[in-house]
Amino acid sequence: MRTRLIVSAATLLALTALALAKAPADIADLVGARAPGAESEMQNRGYTNVKNNTWWNAGSSTCVRVHVSQGKYSGITQVKPSACGHGSGGSAAVVCPPDLSQADLYKHPGCSL
Repeated sequence: MRTRLIVSAATLLALTALALAKAPADIADLVGARAPGAESEMQNRGYTNVKNNTWWNAGSSTCVRVHVSQGKYSGITQVKPSACGHGSGGSAAVVCPPDLSQADLYKHPGCSL
């Protein structure tokens, strides 16, 4: 009985890790795209580069890490919100992009110029 419980817990943990490792459906098509164009497309889809190819989408509370190889997006993995400076609970830290403009201020509540 104890062994079965341990195996079940390990399986659940592995499946959770796999679910987080996949690219979200809204940006999965960017894998293989040239980095400069893909970055613009990430922004068009509501993502903000918070640090070192780590992107946050406030609308979906999604944090992803982009992997670049030879100038192209070689992979996108979903990571925990804490990697983008947000807690997993209801009280998320505010992450303000360094190039925030007056026109985009509404997209980032809690930020100022």
